[in-house]
Amino acid sequence: MDQVAAGVESISGAVRDLLERARQAEPGAGDGVAGEVRDGIVEVGRAAQALNGLLLALVAEGDRLGIARGGIGPWLATVLDVTEGRARGLAQDARLLATVPQIERELCSGSVGQDSVRAVARTVKAVRRTGLDPAPEVAETLRVAREHGTRAGLERVRALEEHTDPGSVEARHAQQRERSYARIGVAADREMHRCEILLDPARGAVLQAAVELQVAEMIRARQFDGTELAPQDVRTTEQMNAEAITRMAQVFLDATAEQRGARFSLPALAVTMQEPAPVQLDIPAGCARTAFGALIPARLLPKQGNPRRHTLTLDGHTGVLDGVAVDRDPRARLASAEQRGFLAWRDRHCRYPGCDRPITFAPGGPGDSHPRAPTDPYVTVSRHTAPVALIVRP
Repeated sequence: MDQVAAGVESISGAVRDLLERARQAEPGAGDGVAGEVRDGIVEVGRAAQALNGLLLALVAEGDRLGIARGGIGPWLATVLDVTEGRARGLAQDARLLATVPQIERELCSGSVGQDSVRAVARTVKAVRRTGLDPAPEVAETLRVAREHGTRAGLERVRALEEHTDPGSVEARHAQQRERSYARIGVAADREMHRCEILLDPARGAVLQAAVELQVAEMIRARQFDGTELAPQDVRTTEQMNAEAITRMAQVFLDATAEQRGARFSLPALAVTMQEPAPVQLDIPAGCARTAFGALIPARLLPKQGNPRRHTLTLDGHTGVLDGVAVDRDPRARLASAEQRGFLAWRDRHCRYPGCDRPITFAPGGPGDSHPRAPTDPYVTVSRHTAPVALIVRP
């Protein structure tokens, strides 16, 4: 073990020396140090891959010899400073790979990355109870990964798993759907929106295809047609992705209620046209405030004549929306589109004390005592479509 420690220290020393020289060099000053850094990345990467294979071989032997009373997994989590899940996976892969000793040399050669090692372990697991010889299947997985990339190797494993255990793809998809989520909230500045999405492959493919189609069209128009489908400040691919997702949302909001399959949409923007704005509205001249409270430039609102543009004239506690009185029929049992639009702009969320759920979540109705239930009688149903943008003229 002293030799292993000395070898690791030797590698660490060489890398530290290279890092010191690289940090003293200027970018573009020549290919000398840059070439050494490039070669160093390759060599250290290969060494890490070789050490990973050797680690798996040692873990398999340690498990066989019973070196940890509480099990090899929990012990690995402690000594290697990894999560228990990662430690269990490491132990499981080691046991699987130990059943095919003829591949040990290749896995420890430094030419097989961790993802390919994982694909090999899954290959062994897929065939171990079928009576098939795992060696040729493992060799085929490695060949596919080497010639076509790790992703192709993993795709080959998924197909093998379905072949040896029909229904595994369906079961995995069900698990992936359960793990899927989308979180939308505000960032640290309390204005920018942060979107975090994890989707199963089917829904992820739909979203990715829609985004990539729009981004490709933006790039094509800019590079080949000399036209702009995106604003000038949208330049990087990530910025184009953001523009594409926003456009998809706008298409949804512009669709009819029948097309959307949703009865009501929250007004997105509100602005005061009066200069200066009344204090109670807290919207400075030339600005707009989104339905979620952030100030934005008023120029982003729909222009005059745009069907997305709607005008709300306030009059005390009520108002007129696009020329229609909000309270034109106080006896009506259901909320009108005008009432929905006005209340959504005015309240921005449920009126129940302490509840900040969006107004569109409120179910209402007699006997609903859940905090989501609104106290305002106009927010008891979701039957109508509200405007996308409100131009508020006090």
